[in-house]
Amino acid sequence: MHRKCDILILTANFGSGHISVSKAIENYIKDIDKSLEIETVDMYKIIRPKLHKYIYRCFTLLIKYAVHIYNYDYYKKNNNDKLCELHSCFKSSSRRLARYMEEVQPSIIISTFPTCSAYITKYKQDNNVNTPLITCITDIVKGSEWMHKGSNLYLVATDTVKTSLIDRGISKDNIVTTGIPIRRDFITPKNRDIIRRNNKISEDDFVILMMGGGMGLIPKQLSFYKWINNQSKIKLIIITGNNNKLYNKISKYDKYSNITIMKYTNKVSEIMTMSDLLITKPGGITLFEAISSKLPFIIYKPILGQEIENCKYIEKKQLGYIVSTENELQDRISTLIKDKLTRDKIINNLEEEYKNIDMELLAHSIMNLYNTNE
Repeated sequence: MHRKCDILILTANFGSGHISVSKAIENYIKDIDKSLEIETVDMYKIIRPKLHKYIYRCFTLLIKYAVHIYNYDYYKKNNNDKLCELHSCFKSSSRRLARYMEEVQPSIIISTFPTCSAYITKYKQDNNVNTPLITCITDIVKGSEWMHKGSNLYLVATDTVKTSLIDRGISKDNIVTTGIPIRRDFITPKNRDIIRRNNKISEDDFVILMMGGGMGLIPKQLSFYKWINNQSKIKLIIITGNNNKLYNKISKYDKYSNITIMKYTNKVSEIMTMSDLLITKPGGITLFEAISSKLPFIIYKPILGQEIENCKYIEKKQLGYIVSTENELQDRISTLIKDKLTRDKIINNLEEEYKNIDMELLAHSIMNLYNTNE
């Protein structure tokens, strides 16, 4: 039984970022044509329907207890294009994907995760299919894992990524710099003064937003939160998202009058707007949310290969600081509070980087390829 799909967006749930990007892309396309049938699907539910939950659990355990193995694999793949190709052990997954593609028959395919691009490339080769594939790269640095011959168009975060793809043989006509897709509320202008007043934040308050992602990479020591509590100007907001274990672990710090701990919230863009500093991990999506909010950031303890590479870009462009200890974190916070000139310089660099973000160009680039294929 066929069920026609105009645009298929394939993603994966290794962290919430790829899902968030996919939903943002879907919304921007719908702004142009609400009649389009768009499906956003976790590819691992297609190719490994009984195992996908265990795959994600194993990934979490790998990052938590053996990140050196993950990073070894990451850097090896990024230095050898052939290691990113799929081999015979993936035949069963390829057959499941082929059956699914026959069912939905999309006019174009968008990938927001590198393995999705790899599988679609193999599917196109094995089945002599010419369905256009758009690969949306959600890192801010180059990476072989994203490059696959089946991709007809690359949507990239920065001109640096574009240049790296051109250097690797991709035609510049097949690459569009759009920034990493972020939700509309991050690029909608807001009145910072009104938001701060509504949240009872004075002009003298220095608001720090801390987000540790699904891995909960935020300071754990009581000494850090005691130090925060002793800083009269600081108001610290911690968002733990869906990480209930992290929330339960640090909820005791909510007793301090200038620390607020929140679970999942749909007001992250508003909180970023009223904040003066973000402490976070260096995932591409979160970084572009901060860039769109002109919010200086400190990266705390980057551990994954792509995050370490993202940090190199951050340092080169002087968008924020990278720290590996709580003492370093305290020092950088103190510097940014006291040194307005340094803070303003970072904000100017963020404003320059913001020029990469063009969601209208992203949507029209997708629709141009869609209309060409119709």
